[in-house]
Amino acid sequence: MNKKASLDTPVDTVGGKRRILVVDGSRVVRATLAKRLGECFDIVEEENGESAWQRLMLDGSIATVISGIHPPRLEAKALRDRLKASALRRLREMPFVLIVSDIENQPGYSTGEWQGFSGFITKSMTKSAMVAQLDGLFGHCDSGASPAGAGESPATGLPDSATPQRGPEKLLQPAEFATTLSSLSFSTPPDSPVCLLVFGIDHLDELTARFGADLPKMLTSRIAKLLAAKVDPKDVLGLCGKRRLAIVSHGVDLRQGAHFGKRVCKSLASGQITISAQKIKLTVSVGIASTSDDTVSSGRELFALAEQRLEQALVCGGNTVCTERRPHCPMNGQDKSLIALVHVLRSGQGELPPDEKSKLANALLPLLQTLDTRLSLGLPLADIQKRFSALVEAKEKAM
Repeated sequence: MNKKASLDTPVDTVGGKRRILVVDGSRVVRATLAKRLGECFDIVEEENGESAWQRLMLDGSIATVISGIHPPRLEAKALRDRLKASALRRLREMPFVLIVSDIENQPGYSTGEWQGFSGFITKSMTKSAMVAQLDGLFGHCDSGASPAGAGESPATGLPDSATPQRGPEKLLQPAEFATTLSSLSFSTPPDSPVCLLVFGIDHLDELTARFGADLPKMLTSRIAKLLAAKVDPKDVLGLCGKRRLAIVSHGVDLRQGAHFGKRVCKSLASGQITISAQKIKLTVSVGIASTSDDTVSSGRELFALAEQRLEQALVCGGNTVCTERRPHCPMNGQDKSLIALVHVLRSGQGELPPDEKSKLANALLPLLQTLDTRLSLGLPLADIQKRFSALVEAKEKAM
């Protein structure tokens, strides 16, 4: 234990792992969860709700509860209500996850009677999906995120997945993070590389339109907790505007940073989160720059490069890690046009304005020419070129 437990003060970890209480009348269910989660969490079990309640009252090391719907002697909703009404803050704030057969086929779980649970897991969930779901609640087990390759564990910087971490002391606000960037200085050649990763939530505008203006703050906070549990205490984790998060890590090269970013993306994409009783997949994209491979003279230049790569990753579909800038990519510099086209195609209505049509034409023609050459499609490129030229002329006349 890393600090002494009291009735109202939970310990952070037990033997480097958070402790989870599994409550279910089925020994098979308890054993299955213990097997799937035991690598990442310290699992304790109770077969009925009353004994679970007694244990929760006395054991300050338990971090969360996973319960079946109908454990003997005290059902999940009744146990949850006792926790919410407890005089102990530790119990009132404890995450409570419900075990269900299949969320997809149980519309009742989105109704008001099931409000108040922190999340749901299904009995058929894979290990990685269960871990991702629990990561989203309080961030603990590194489900594989590491910048190093198999067997590698850098002396500093982003952690090896087998090593329990406490993470940075706090999340820096944008002004504090900007100050940190300004203070960075690099030797040439660098004695020790500095890697900067910028994380952006995919399709954030669409999610905000669906669920409200408070959503970005909530999602950013959740991802920040996940990242804080995965990185080294010496790393810097901060907000950097537009509800984006960034990590500055010393001693990490571009390849290691990319490996870490991919594992974070995979971890998030393997689970689901519930917002307003609706389940969604939350994914992020990452732009990465490092003094090991990129020529920069300041922290601000390093950040600008990573942010440019993030923008490219976002427009390329999301759930993407980008470590290089592709100036000749047809999508590059045409982000707004392509995004507008995607919206038109999705909605089945509306039309791009003339200016956007012209930009889109300039972006698509090189791509069509390459496809025709490589795949021998026999596209009527001359006619397409003529139509695209007409769009450009129409734009010029309108100016």
